[in-house]
Amino acid sequence: MALNPVEHRLAYICGDWLAFRDDPRWRLLVWQVPDNARRVVAAFFESQKHETDYTSGDLFILFDQPFLHAIQYSRALKAAFAGQYAASREDLLRQGEAADWMFAPASQPDSPEGFVAALRSFGSKYAGRIGTLAVVLLPETGADSEGFGRWLQRALDSELPQRLRVVTLDSADSPALCGLNDIHDPRIACRPLVLDSFNLAQETFAQEPTVGPAGVFRNQLMGLVALAEKGSAEQVKAKALDALAFVQKHKWKDQEIVVRLLVAGALLKESRHAEAVAVYQASRQVAEQALAAAHPAGHKLILQTWFGQAGAHLAAGQIDAAADCYRHAAATAEADRNLILTLEAHRMEAFCRARDGDREGAMVCAQRALGCGALLKPESRGMTSLPLAAIDLLRVVDPERTAQVEQLKKVFDERLAAIEAEAETRAADAGAAISQQQSAAIEQQLCADGAAATAAAEAELASLVAGGADDYRRSFAQARELLGSDWPLVGSAAIPVAPVAAEGAAS
Repeated sequence: MALNPVEHRLAYICGDWLAFRDDPRWRLLVWQVPDNARRVVAAFFESQKHETDYTSGDLFILFDQPFLHAIQYSRALKAAFAGQYAASREDLLRQGEAADWMFAPASQPDSPEGFVAALRSFGSKYAGRIGTLAVVLLPETGADSEGFGRWLQRALDSELPQRLRVVTLDSADSPALCGLNDIHDPRIACRPLVLDSFNLAQETFAQEPTVGPAGVFRNQLMGLVALAEKGSAEQVKAKALDALAFVQKHKWKDQEIVVRLLVAGALLKESRHAEAVAVYQASRQVAEQALAAAHPAGHKLILQTWFGQAGAHLAAGQIDAAADCYRHAAATAEADRNLILTLEAHRMEAFCRARDGDREGAMVCAQRALGCGALLKPESRGMTSLPLAAIDLLRVVDPERTAQVEQLKKVFDERLAAIEAEAETRAADAGAAISQQQSAAIEQQLCADGAAATAAAEAELASLVAGGADDYRRSFAQARELLGSDWPLVGSAAIPVAPVAAEGAAS
């Protein structure tokens, strides 16, 4: 049976895995994957549980525990491994397999070598049944790439047997583990996976039967999306003509806007700002017609055109025009009852007003943004642009003092990094057989040093804020009330070390 486009990709990934597995030199595979294709690789891992044309016959075990430091990560992996095995016991028994492998996480040290020892034990127990044991480490959340790289190196140095391999993923778009490639360790294979989700979607839709006008347009749109990703603006404009004619014939206002926005985006990529603005304006006319016809997404369509046009003006340095667009975007988002995008529009208008020298206007808009933030659930505020709006407000009120706060945050982060590095060094010095007492002592010291550094930074921050004028102290207190008592030094809402104002965009 012929493979579909997804299966072709899975077969390709499987072939690359087999090339790695069958080379006796290699033990660690760093797959360099485009960000938009990670789900395809995840599908490959999942597919290895079943008999297919792209099954390798190997056992893949996935671990997604976050990496904070070596001791914590080793302990978390051991606990997860024990938990996964316990959960699979009934399946093993149904398959007629022995389910009596005994493993207590505390029986092995909290070190990379301790985790590898557990893997060796498991592999020996089931050596005749599992082919190669592939341990997939995906510590995406909270990962320290340098620390994780050192952890991997220690695991390698524990002399992994040929039938035990370690796999991890790195971003092809913004590599974080490139240091592993730089050391030229012959046991490490850094291999790019040539995958593209746009091409995959286009091929998938092309193979499906084209049913009616919607099917025809779907194929037109996928071709246009792929071209907008890789082609020139002129190529996108030329291909968009047929799609526009088709949707206009069928009076699909919403899809006409989608096509126009793709063209505008292609123009922006080539810095053709005036042309992009014209396309956004034309798109808005169509969106307003859709709203007038009671289209349920009318406000959302209009909102996208305002954000897009604002971004084009901002890229062209037309700050006042961009601010005006963000003002309209805020009104539209409010009409659509979209609190998050209302906040973002006010924030970006405040940014533009400040950049244009309108201090009072910037403060008014920033306060509106914070007012929107106050209506959000506390637990969700840090996941919006509210933290950016808060620090932007402080910059407007007192830029020099806010720069000092940002420098304090930078020094604080560096101190925490140094404390963590000291703990990593102590853990490495303790070696593969680090005891439970040693692990506990290192972690306790890490916690105590971190708490002391936090207290010192918080005291300095309090002094900085206290030295500001009344409006600065009020603004800081308002932001901290919204974002939590640890803002702006720690947590998901903490200010970035080198903040860069992002251009707003509806999504």
